[in-house]
Amino acid sequence: MNSVWKRALLLAAGVAGVSFAGTAQQQQPTEMAPPPRVEAGPQRRKVSLREALQLAAQQGPDVAAARALAAITQAGVQRAWTTWQPDIVATGTYDHTNAPSTIPAGALGIDPATGRPSPAVVLVAPNSRYGTFQITQPFLTPQGLFLPGIANAFAEAAARNADETREQVLLSVARSYLGLQGLAGLLEAAREAEKVALRREHDARARIAAGTDVELALLRAQTETAQARAQIAGLQGQIDATLPVLEALVGEPVEPQAARIEDLGAAGEESASPWENAYSVKSAIAQAGAARKSVRLDQFLWLPSISGVAKENYSSNGGFAEKHWTNDLIINISVPLYDRGIRYALLSEDRARLAQSQAQLAVIRARARSTWIASRANLIAAQAVLQQNVAQYQVAARAQVQVDASYRAGVATSLDLSDADQKKFAAQSAAAQSRADLEMRRAEMAAAEGRLFEASR
Repeated sequence: MNSVWKRALLLAAGVAGVSFAGTAQQQQPTEMAPPPRVEAGPQRRKVSLREALQLAAQQGPDVAAARALAAITQAGVQRAWTTWQPDIVATGTYDHTNAPSTIPAGALGIDPATGRPSPAVVLVAPNSRYGTFQITQPFLTPQGLFLPGIANAFAEAAARNADETREQVLLSVARSYLGLQGLAGLLEAAREAEKVALRREHDARARIAAGTDVELALLRAQTETAQARAQIAGLQGQIDATLPVLEALVGEPVEPQAARIEDLGAAGEESASPWENAYSVKSAIAQAGAARKSVRLDQFLWLPSISGVAKENYSSNGGFAEKHWTNDLIINISVPLYDRGIRYALLSEDRARLAQSQAQLAVIRARARSTWIASRANLIAAQAVLQQNVAQYQVAARAQVQVDASYRAGVATSLDLSDADQKKFAAQSAAAQSRADLEMRRAEMAAAEGRLFEASR
């Protein structure tokens, strides 16, 4: 009895399997539509890498902020030169008093020249007017001798620091721009893979209709199509996320042109110390020079300060001289004998700042050299990687053609064809990415030598 039930169950399962297979053959999977492209943001114009770098240098907000900071320091040069410029002051006073002072007529006796009693002398009238016009001209000050040089050194350091900020902004622009070009190459490879997968689907349907292939080949081709479209959607999302970053750096909505090689100049030789041209090193050198000049100023603060004063006075009260207008010429000499030890404390402080600046210069110089060495090594490696990836792509492309011909001749399976397609897609993607990486390494090399802005011009 048990054997009878087992045979009945097996028969029912076979009938169900045949019915399910027939239904699957009748309802073949439909072709999936590609994901829609989400357009976001304003209309962007296509620019070259050189043009993008120029736009960032001219109107980039980060570069503008760095320039403004340097302009603030540059204003210190004008302030330093004010120690030699005259000080001109005009003052006026009106005074009403309830206690006027007057010497009555005849109180001073008889005027021997006229034989008459002395006139009244008004010392302080009830309503008095006073005025002063004074010009003070410095002739010699230790600050006037040394402050302009110190201010110029600080201004140069600030200008070089702004240039370094501009180099780093331009390097970020180059990275974003070339990263977008790399993503565009990957996107092109993914779209090529999608076209190949769709062609495989049509071939599989034709073979199934002719009875020369099974449904597994169609399912494998549809899986590859879905993978390619998923990669397309992911890459397109990365591009849409990176474009606003480039827009923020450049200052307007732009997008890269088709990939092409930009001439950013040849790398320098190590014997020429090209890292010394980096703006960070130049800024540190100027900063150390300013600290050295500050110490020199402290050592000469014992010098006297000499100035001349020209003064014109007006008083509505004539007084004993019976003059309303008077003038004075004054020479002031100030010799700092001892100022409670302030200048000695300032000298010690500035010497410590000088030691700090020299140490920072050594650190920045060593860091610039290590950055240059790393950039050169990365550039050489990127060139080798590109050559290998291009060669690998050429081999994978030829292999795909041969496997496709073998598959059409019936001596290769759909699995072999799928494997060849995937290898070609991977090799094409790696070649596209390595091209963008090589251009990025060239930009990094130019920035390490402080010539990325000059190369963009």
